[in-house]
Amino acid sequence: MKVYDGYWMMLGAAIGMIVVGPLVWRWPRERSLVAIGVTTVVGCVTPLAISAFRHQIPLLARLRGSWLIGGADLVGPALVIGCLALWFALREHGIERSRNRLNASR
Repeated sequence: MKVYDGYWMMLGAAIGMIVVGPLVWRWPRERSLVAIGVTTVVGCVTPLAISAFRHQIPLLARLRGSWLIGGADLVGPALVIGCLALWFALREHGIERSRNRLNASR
């Protein structure tokens, strides 16, 4: 399939968040934010790496080509910032602390 690299990057980041999100949901917000950020970056690069190995292109050449020609220079940073903003919107600040206090008082 000849699909724009940005779509592959979005799909990889979405799959990464779907897999990692439930695992880090109960972590403190700051630590889970780092995990989501790393997952998004890895999810963006993984489809491009798979494509490079599949078409027998050197990985750095594939990433550089995607960055310069394929639009990854716009999609990648925007996708990471968007996923982090989504995580901020989904996770309330301090809910893990209030849950611990409620459980400790029982």
